[in-house]
Amino acid sequence: MLRNLLDPGFVQQREDMRLDGREEFVSFMRDGRPQTDTRHVIDRYIQSKSDDEVVVRGHLEDSGGSEIFVFLDRFRARDGKLAELKTFTRPPN
Repeated sequence: MLRNLLDPGFVQQREDMRLDGREEFVSFMRDGRPQTDTRHVIDRYIQSKSDDEVVVRGHLEDSGGSEIFVFLDRFRARDGKLAELKTFTRPPN
């Protein structure tokens, strides 16, 4: 399902890594994450007027509900598919 949302040239850039291509991102999300029993909680999002960019602020929780980190994600779309994700993180408050 995730694969169908992503442009073939999808790129995610984070402070610690870069994932190039839809398949690399899907593989990381399925098999490469250091902690898989987590939940992304969205606190706020802003969508651009042109509908090609969304900024999401939230935090990642572990299975017990404790914050692991706070994130800010900037998504960009192209031709109805997600083409780019830039992720910024910081430790919880």
